Order: sequence, then C-alpha cells, then structure tokens
Amino acid sequence: MPLTSEPVERTAPAPPAVRPDAGAPVPRRAWTRRLPLAVLAVLVLAAALVVVRPQLFPPRTSQAVLASGRIEGREVTLAPKDIQGRVKRLLADEGDSVTRGQLLAELDAAQLDARDRTLGAGIAAVDAQVAQATLDIDYTAKNADAGIAAAEAVLSGARARLIRAAAVLANAQADDDRAAALFADRVISRRERDQFETALRTSEADREAADKEVVHAGANLTLARAALDTIALKRQQLRALRQNREALLGQRAELAASLAERRIVAPADGTILSRPVEVGDVVSPGSAVFVMVDLNRLYVKVYVPEPDIPKLRLGDEADITVDAFPGRRFAARVSKISQQAEFTPKNVETTEERLKLVFGVELAFVNPDSLLKPGMPADCVIHWRASRPPDAGHGF
Repeated sequence: MPLTSEPVERTAPAPPAVRPDAGAPVPRRAWTRRLPLAVLAVLVLAAALVVVRPQLFPPRTSQAVLASGRIEGREVTLAPKDIQGRVKRLLADEGDSVTRGQLLAELDAAQLDARDRTLGAGIAAVDAQVAQATLDIDYTAKNADAGIAAAEAVLSGARARLIRAAAVLANAQADDDRAAALFADRVISRRERDQFETALRTSEADREAADKEVVHAGANLTLARAALDTIALKRQQLRALRQNREALLGQRAELAASLAERRIVAPADGTILSRPVEVGDVVSPGSAVFVMVDLNRLYVKVYVPEPDIPKLRLGDEADITVDAFPGRRFAARVSKISQQAEFTPKNVETTEERLKLVFGVELAFVNPDSLLKPGMPADCVIHWRASRPPDAGHGF
C-alpha cells in the first residue's frame, strides 16, 4: 500500500515528576539572609586555623648567627709574690707547651736561706730553754713537796713539845704554890722551897722555848709553801717560752711559703707566651717570670653585628670548626657578651660593612685532649631561639 503523508499532531512534553520529598523553591530573599552567616562561619574557621596551625605545624624556633674569630685564652702571669731573688735556672721558653705542676724556673734567695737558718737556730735554743725549764719545775715541785712535808712534821713536833711544856709548867706552878704554903707553915725548909721555885722557873723557860720553836716551825712551813708560788712563776715562764716557740714556728712556716716561691711551676696545662727574664736577672715581688695561657680556659672571640646582638643570650649553644680538624665540630656556649659596641676589627671579616658597629662575644668550649690552640682561626655558628621574648636574658 502506498504510503500517504498525513499530518502528525505534536504534543508538548510532559512536565517532570515532582518527588514527594522535594521542597518548594527557595525564594531569593532567603538566600540573602543566609549569606552573612556563611561568611561568619568562614571567618571563624580561618581564625581557628590561625590558632591551631602553629600547634600542629610549629614554626622553626632555632636560628643561627654566623661569625668568625680566633681562639684566645686567659693569660696567667707567673711571678713571685713576696720574695726577691736572682734567676738561677730557666727550664721553659716562649712557645713551649707545659703541664700542670711542671717546674719552669728556680730563683736563688740567699737572704731567705740565711733567715731560715737563723729561725731554725732560734727554735732550737728555745727548745733547750723549754726542756731546762720543765726539768727545773719538776725538781722544784719535788723539793717543795718534801720541804713542806718536813716543815709540817717539825711544826707538829714543836706543837707537841709546847703542849708537854705547858703541862709541866702547870704542874710546877701547882707544886710551887703548895711549897709556898708549906714553907709559910714552916713544914719545909728554905732549901726545899727554893727547889720548887727553881723547877717552876725551868718549866716557864721550857714553855717559852716551846713557843718559840712553834713560831719558828710555822715560819719554815710558810717558807716551804712559798716555793709553790715560785713553781707557778716558773710555769708561767715556761708558757712564755712555748708561746715564743710557736711564734718562731709561725715565722718559719711563713718563710717556707716564701721559699716555695723560688720554684716557679705551671698552675695548669698551657702554652708559654712570653719569658721576659734571663738567667742571672734579679726579679722583685710581682715581676713576671713567665706569661702563659691556660689551655683549660680557652675561648673564641668573635664580633657580632649590632642587629644580631638582641638575638643572643648567655648560655646559647654554638658550634666551632677549625681548619686543623676539617669536618669536626666542637661544642661551645656563649660565655660573655660585650657591654660596649666597637668598630669591626681589621683582622676579622664579616658579611656586613666593615665600619658597622659590632659587639665582642666570647664562646667558651671544652678542649678535649688540648687539641685546640690559641691563635687558631675558627668559624662559629651560634644558635639562638626565636620564640623567646626579645628583652629576656640579655648578657650585656
């Protein structure tokens, strides 16, 4: 069958199906009200990131200041303190490395030696006097004890005789009284009366003699006891001698300390920087015999530009490298920061302008096996912390 063209009726497409949970279209005014809230949420989130990010990703807090300098040391002057003498021997020269306790020089002090001998003789003489005084005191004490005992015995006997004489006298007096009465009654003769009277006079004389003997014995006892005062005096003299001996010993000990200064020894490991004397020179107290540097107290002196000074604090860690030991780092710390600015020294190169003000900084370090020597050039890296307050811990 032949195809015939008929007009086709076109129909409009069906509208899309509406889901049951779809809301109504949002009006334009509602979006306008929600926009400030969204901006506020974004700002809060950004502020939170600013606060939290340093804690999650902390910034670098350690920085470094680069500097160059030379190793230096604390100079020590070796000189006699209290003596004057002539240089007898010199056992070290400039540039020599010395160790602690090493004998470096010896002085000749003849006057001190003579004084030492004089003090020794004086001490010996005092020792002899002390020994003699000790023996004298012992002897005197023994004699005094014996003398006192003897005097007390004599006094005791005299008192006994006095008592006996007094008793005899009392009897004689009674007999004489009776004889007188009998003679008055013409019972006895005159001759018998005289005998009783004579006996009374004898008894009186004996009593008087006994009294004198007691007095004399008492005086002897007092004299014997006086020896005790003599012993006390001699003991005081002995104490004075011993004190004199102690004074002489003190003078000799002081002299021994001075004599020890004849030997000039190294107080520590180090290097001799200068020796301003020769054998035969006379040195006075305080005159330098040697000037040395202590290898245990070395430091690196560097000059830091003024803008970097506020970054540094005492105790900041640092690393030191020297050409003599390539690749090896020596630990150090900032031990001193100059309080006064100065111009950059000509023998120190920095990356700043040469006429810019700088501050001297000293870096103390441990010197293992005394590897580092004074005069060595050194490159230094001083580590500082950026997180600390800028005005805390200034070392100048």
